[in-house]
Order: sequence, then structure tokens, then C-alpha cells
Amino acid sequence: MTKIQKQITPIGSLFALLTKKYISVYSDKLSSLPIDRYYYAFWVISENDGEITSKRLAEILHTDKVLVVRILKHLTDNKFIERIQHPNDKRSFLLHVTETGKKYVSAVEKAIKETDQEFIAYVNPENKEVFLSELTSLSNKVEPINCERILLDYKNLKKFK
Repeated sequence: MTKIQKQITPIGSLFALLTKKYISVYSDKLSSLPIDRYYYAFWVISENDGEITSKRLAEILHTDKVLVVRILKHLTDNKFIERIQHPNDKRSFLLHVTETGKKYVSAVEKAIKETDQEFIAYVNPENKEVFLSELTSLSNKVEPINCERILLDYKNLKKFK
């Protein structure tokens, strides 16, 4: 009698798949906005409006200066944010949401909440609290990456059709 072996799926593959699905649902909710990416970074800036530097944004997003520069360029070019000279550090800038950007903050926040709720709805209600706690714990316990970084560069495939 032959034993059936279970398919072993690396947890990273599952996280990558969920990430792609999450970003697809989330981005679709925000498809009417003048920007097509960096919604979460924009929301983080809005939550810390006028008090956050690019360095702090990089820390919150767990990314490097190069990507933050791209994010800020995109958001600045689309008039969602502006950089204001830091009053105490002339080498630094504070990030501020513009009047144009303020029009979209609530839509981004709503999309975050709705997408989270849609995904969490698939978790057994009895396990939701434990699931979220363990997911947060895992994220906080995993050490920073000490090897070559990998950039996940998501593209909206609708643009390529």
C-alpha cells in the first residue's frame, strides 16, 4: 500500500499569495484615486501629518531609504503630500498631507478597514482573536533580514491589458 504524501507548502508562499490577494482587493477599492500605489504609506503619513520624517516612515514601513524616496516622489508628484523643512534639523523634512491629499485619507482608511474585515471573515470566529494575536506576534518576533533584500514590486495588471 502506498502512502500519500502531503504537499509541503512553504509558509512564505502562503504569505506571498495572501499578500497578492490582499493588495488586489485593497487596490481595487481605491482604483478611482489619482494614485495607483503606496496607499498604506500615504495613510501612515496622514496619521502622523507634519510630524513624520522620511527616516521614520522607512522604519514604520520596514523598508530602506531608496524605496521611501520613490514613495515620496510619487506622492509629491501627485500632490498628495509635501515636504516641509524640519524646524530643528535643516537636513531633514517633515511630511505633510496637502489639501488634495486630505480629500482621499478617509477613502484609504475605509479601504484598509474593509479589506481587513473581508479577509478576517474567512477565519473561524472562535479563532479570530488568537489568529490576529499570533500573526502580530510572529511579525514582531521575526528578526530583521540580515541577508540580501528582495523587493516585491507589485504592478496593477489592468494597466498592461
